[in-house]
Amino acid sequence: MQPQKKAIIEKALDVFRKRTQMDAVFLYEKTGPGLHGDGVVRLAHEDNEWEFRTEVKLRVNRASIALIKHQMNFSGNSLLVTDYVNPALAEFMRNQGIPFIDGAGNAFINATPLFIFIKGEKPDKAEKTEPVKRLFKPGGLKLIFALLNNPGMEKSTYRDMAKAARVALGTVNFAITELKELGFLIDMGKKGRRLINTERLLRRWVEAYPENLRPKIVRGRFRTDTRNWWKDIEPTNFGVFWGGEIAAAELTGYLRPGKYAVYTDQLIGKLVYRFKFQKDPDGNVEILMPFWDFKWELAENGFVPPLLIYADLVAVGDVRASEAAEIIYDKYIARLVRKDR
Repeated sequence: MQPQKKAIIEKALDVFRKRTQMDAVFLYEKTGPGLHGDGVVRLAHEDNEWEFRTEVKLRVNRASIALIKHQMNFSGNSLLVTDYVNPALAEFMRNQGIPFIDGAGNAFINATPLFIFIKGEKPDKAEKTEPVKRLFKPGGLKLIFALLNNPGMEKSTYRDMAKAARVALGTVNFAITELKELGFLIDMGKKGRRLINTERLLRRWVEAYPENLRPKIVRGRFRTDTRNWWKDIEPTNFGVFWGGEIAAAELTGYLRPGKYAVYTDQLIGKLVYRFKFQKDPDGNVEILMPFWDFKWELAENGFVPPLLIYADLVAVGDVRASEAAEIIYDKYIARLVRKDR
């Protein structure tokens, strides 16, 4: 187990024992082939014992929670251990039925007859979290997106990669270096570079995108009470591409959109005027700037790349959006991270 993960679970269990007066131990030996997660946590109180398959994460947000839930098929016998869960996220995880404990003393466990819910505990201010790698900041995320959507692009020149990701050459330089350092890229000499561990890289990208890149590309937030406004236009006529819930509704027939993600690099006044959108910082319509420059599947149909549809859905975090995200993943994305890439 990585030292960081080991430190997180040791602290979380120590605080948990103090808060609850229960015995709590982490069983490293129960990891192995066919077992998902990082091990098993055993809790004991009086004559009762409970064991939980455990996933340890340095940081969590709605996107990472949705990914973990999908990966581990979270249920009452699963447990997420992390450094800190804020009150809003604690409520969200409780509503989603995702058991957790953190290093600040917050927890949710519902395994009859055991029920624990603690929120609002603050982390130690003296603690310092590891800074986010440059690779998972906006420039690096743009390049990763281009690479994941274009198998083999890592063999291209830095200039071609920079153009596809709409980033500077210097960004490609540091991103390639960090991809190698983190085990996502290998140099095969005359055969060129090869992207590896793509499924793990995709998960890291989906986790980082909502917090580190998406806020930077929002051009405006608006509100509309017209439920199916988007069905009245041909997106290509307006120079827009549907993302998130609109795209999922069209591609899967599984979701009724409640939030609308619209990507365009055109002037947005025409769209706002046509549908009488009202400016609202908490509105249900988001207009965002595309951040890529390459051909992609579904472009002619007016949709953003499927990986971006998936990431937008995962970031929503609710059950229906997560289920639609799984459909999109299986249909369009799984082949991007095939093992023989």
